[in-house]
Amino acid sequence: MKFRQLRIILVFLSAFLIVVGPFTRPVQAGLSIEEEQKMGKQFIIAAMRYLKLVEDPEVAAYMNRVGQRVVNHLEVHTFNYNFYVVDSDQLNAFAAPAGYVFINRGLVQLMDDEGELAAILAHEIAHVQSRHISQRMDRAKKLNLASIGAVLASIFLGAAGGGEAASAVLAGGMAGSQSMQLQYSRMDEEEADRKGLLYLEAAGYQGQDFVTVMKKMGQDSWKTGGPIPGYLTTHPGVPERVNYLASIMETRPNSPRRTRIRVEDSVAFKMVQAKLFGGYEDPEEAEANLRAWLAKPETRVMAYYGLGIVHRRQGRMNQSVESFRTAISERPDLPPILIELGETYFQMGELGKSISVLQSALTLDPNHPYALYVLGRCLLEQGKPTEASTHLAKAAQIYSRLPDIHYYLGMAYGQANELGQAHYQFGLYNVGKGSLRNARFHFQEALRHTENPELEKEIRSYLAKLDKRIRAEQQAQNRGR
Repeated sequence: MKFRQLRIILVFLSAFLIVVGPFTRPVQAGLSIEEEQKMGKQFIIAAMRYLKLVEDPEVAAYMNRVGQRVVNHLEVHTFNYNFYVVDSDQLNAFAAPAGYVFINRGLVQLMDDEGELAAILAHEIAHVQSRHISQRMDRAKKLNLASIGAVLASIFLGAAGGGEAASAVLAGGMAGSQSMQLQYSRMDEEEADRKGLLYLEAAGYQGQDFVTVMKKMGQDSWKTGGPIPGYLTTHPGVPERVNYLASIMETRPNSPRRTRIRVEDSVAFKMVQAKLFGGYEDPEEAEANLRAWLAKPETRVMAYYGLGIVHRRQGRMNQSVESFRTAISERPDLPPILIELGETYFQMGELGKSISVLQSALTLDPNHPYALYVLGRCLLEQGKPTEASTHLAKAAQIYSRLPDIHYYLGMAYGQANELGQAHYQFGLYNVGKGSLRNARFHFQEALRHTENPELEKEIRSYLAKLDKRIRAEQQAQNRGR
């Protein structure tokens, strides 16, 4: 862990504590819904800045679709749920306050089908629905916001690769007995398992998937751990919980809600797995795993899809094109494969071929954000800023976390001489990068060049928030000197 990274994280945590309250104020007994929502919002702001998330729109949309399928069958809808994939090979998942659910890439790659993914998400949803996080705070009577800050610091430091630093910050912020008070109890885990099983089957999945994925986690326990502290993970006491879940499945009558997962669900799951292997796993390991899929007819197309991504990461562009074209020859109806081929052509400078392939993908799915995004960048390269901004703006509206989307939109608007919109987009880009003063400069310039009352109102709102954040960070830095 570099000193600069540590300093940035600690400065943020100081600002976090300024926002939520002084160091000495104890957490109220039993967080209210509003208090948990506030804490959840603060957590996700920090997570977006310091946890390495998989931002791919294909992965994000699929994860949200599976998670919401479970959420739709809850008995009470207390929180708005959001689902994220962390770019880590550790076998972890955890729920933050107010319905923010995280699952590590490595755990998704370990699974065999969508039902196993839904089982883990259902378990985390059950923790949130049961208000276990709020109860942990209630039991930790002596836990104050400084200690919570230490918990968050340990997460971010660990995620950045500083395991020893994370442990040191945690030890300095709370005693071991206090941190244990945040840990889920055996009763909490059993309740989350029971409720999660009901949620899983209500959503149309098989309860056996819960037992299967837990067994896999137990068998691969050497991969567990990593940046997420033990009291936020989904797998304490795995062997006991496997036996507990298996006994439930054996002793109760079969649920009438059990259904077989549709073929298209299985295809979508394997496509996401191929994307995670191809785009994020070590290239050599990814290629070995994906080549094993070639022997199975049901995963052959996904194997070529993933291999195309791996080859592109390695700079083997012609092999990448060949792999994608092989996959397309067997499944020309899958937009993600066409889009990845379009991306490859774009990186090769073959703009005409890229545009043709991307337009075919958009014929199948007119609102696919990544197809719109790459097409917009192609048009920008061709010197067509007005057309480019149309496609990029639509992409950003659908999925705002596309890589550097606001930068490219700023470039497109600037080339089209729409300076108000250009500076506004550059302001958003700098907010995302944490360059608050640069963001403020661009928002102020946007005000000078816009005559749109709605845009002006939005810019002034951003400026007010920026000024508050800048003041908070300055105060934190002054105290740290």
